[in-house]
Amino acid sequence: MTRQTNKIVFGLLFAFFGVVILMNETNSIFGAFLFNSFSELFGEYYKWVFSPVAVIFALYLFKDNELHFDMYRLIGVLLYLSSISTIIGYFKTDYNAVFNLLPLLEISMGRNTTFFLFFIGFVFSLVILFKFSPIHFTKKVVSTLPKVSEIKESFQNDTKNMLGDVPKTKKNQETDKKQKEFDTMILSLKKEKELLEKMKYEKDKKAVQLGPKKIEIETGKSEFGKNKSGEKSETKFVEPKFPHWKLPSLELLKERLTTIKVDQNEIRRKEIEIQEKLLQFKIEVEMEGCKVGPTVIQYRLKPSEGVKLQKIENLKKDLTLALQAKSIRIQAPIPGLGVVGIEVPNDNRQAVGLKEIISSKEFNSPKNEIPIAVGKDVNGDIVVGDLVKMPHLLVAGQTASGKSVGMNGFLISMLYKFTPSELKLILVDPKRVELSVYNGIPHLLTPVITHPEKAINALKWAVAEMLRRYDLATSVKARNLKEYNDKMEKDKRLPYIVIVIDELADLMMSGNKKEVEGTIVRIAQMARAVGMHLIVATQRPSVDVITGLIKANIPSRIAFTVASQVDSRTVIDKVGAEDLLGRGDMLYSPTGVIDALRVQGVLVETDEVEAVVNQIKLTVDPDMMNNLYDESIVNGKSNLEGSIMENYQGDQEESPEIIEKAIQIVKETRKGSTSLIQRKLGLGYARAAKVLDILEELGVVGPANGSKPRDVYVD
Repeated sequence: MTRQTNKIVFGLLFAFFGVVILMNETNSIFGAFLFNSFSELFGEYYKWVFSPVAVIFALYLFKDNELHFDMYRLIGVLLYLSSISTIIGYFKTDYNAVFNLLPLLEISMGRNTTFFLFFIGFVFSLVILFKFSPIHFTKKVVSTLPKVSEIKESFQNDTKNMLGDVPKTKKNQETDKKQKEFDTMILSLKKEKELLEKMKYEKDKKAVQLGPKKIEIETGKSEFGKNKSGEKSETKFVEPKFPHWKLPSLELLKERLTTIKVDQNEIRRKEIEIQEKLLQFKIEVEMEGCKVGPTVIQYRLKPSEGVKLQKIENLKKDLTLALQAKSIRIQAPIPGLGVVGIEVPNDNRQAVGLKEIISSKEFNSPKNEIPIAVGKDVNGDIVVGDLVKMPHLLVAGQTASGKSVGMNGFLISMLYKFTPSELKLILVDPKRVELSVYNGIPHLLTPVITHPEKAINALKWAVAEMLRRYDLATSVKARNLKEYNDKMEKDKRLPYIVIVIDELADLMMSGNKKEVEGTIVRIAQMARAVGMHLIVATQRPSVDVITGLIKANIPSRIAFTVASQVDSRTVIDKVGAEDLLGRGDMLYSPTGVIDALRVQGVLVETDEVEAVVNQIKLTVDPDMMNNLYDESIVNGKSNLEGSIMENYQGDQEESPEIIEKAIQIVKETRKGSTSLIQRKLGLGYARAAKVLDILEELGVVGPANGSKPRDVYVD
């Protein structure tokens, strides 16, 4: 065969197969054969791996007289196909192709080394097939770029022509004169600024040397928010407004199956096994049907007269063995039904999608003020919680129980319901990895908090904000936030504030356990009425983390899988959480429910969270980004004017009203003694001494002076 014939034959073959494979007509025998063969060799992207290079190579064969197909070009084709298939396999882990050599070489050479090797092979195959020279190509690109010296010379010439050759007009002269005036003003302002900075430094230095001075306290105003010169310490934070907010699209969330597959024969078989096992222990029961949920199937049975329920509960391990289940949970009895429930894992476990919950009528019911997506119960019914009715939520579960996924579900469901003007979040994430994805959204009052010290400052700020809101509600005679907002104009309404603590154990172990517990308890006790709510999570539900005070003030609980019955009792005051199956399986115990509900939590994957957060970030005007958060919240400085606790970093367990009364007493009597405060306010000695120490810290009274009363620094 001559070279010319060789070129024509192989050119036509490459063009034919390239076009036919690109058309992908699999309904014919030949097309199906090509599809099966090429998808086996080159994977699911075989069209784009083979067709383009085949057609281009065919064109090159016809165009270039010196190019012909031989063994050298055949090696180039094979090298190209193996290289491109392996490169695709590097980025797509489940890419099945004979020419994908990554799985074969990955163990011996390493994943990245194999990728680099085949990338070089890909470039080399182009050199073989098309006589492509990377070096020549690079030189050609560089040669077309202008040199730096040429750019510089051109710029200088243009400047010279503009300034030297063209005579200045009267307009240009006026422009130059104005520019000089601007420069003079800028220089004058800089000098004045430097002088003010110098005066401020000398004033601060003098204040440190002289010690505390007498200060004036105006009637009806708190001095906690002012420095000793009576001036504001820093500029007040102005919260950005979002009048035209667009809620995220539901298309960002994945569709998941809503039907649950069950085998009726398998259900009947297990009902018989339950009855047989109980009859072996002389317990007669009557099966009352079953309920199929996404995670478990609840078999319901009614014991005969005279059978103690404790006997059925004691046979839990025997029933687990008979049913060949991983674990079972016995609910004896099911409240309001008069039957016993035995929950057995479903062989066809189903994930619950967040999209289904958010688009449901239960979630969008007007009865719910702050709806959060919880999941589906054993009946397959949607479960939605209302944070206002809870009014605080405690979440606990060990590693891989689905706790973090559930927390993301709560947060995303709130972001789908509220604008930044209606809901504000404070996220505390000591682990630094779970909630950091939410940084940058306008719903946050401050960036995600990762340091324990800043978390404590944020909790103190929340106490101050709670007291400020109570003052505002009292002024308009409103009992809760909803009533207050109904009475106020739109621009003066207050948003809900939800404080989310992802890992309470880390916060408690930071060395400030008493302070953390005190602020959490105080918020939990009082903040509900003014629209502030807590969601506290931990993976270590021990009594030194979930203390009695915290449990008493957070009535709504969610227990994911825990390690032992002791941990289960710590969270929900009963056993059962140790038998859960993990991956979102939970016991949900909201306020007012007699027995905990078995619920399969929502599944929201990382890419869904990122998609929603990114869309929210794109909704924000870039000009607002610099003024999006109030840094004083975590820096221990409250800029909320009128708050009784503003800028106060001392003991926040003491009532601000007591402190105000003590200041008034000291101001009127001109005496600062423990016995005086004890007598006037009806306090115990220890508490009165504590109040006096707070007054000293605030600069109201001086230090202790033996048996004499303290000096008073207020007029």
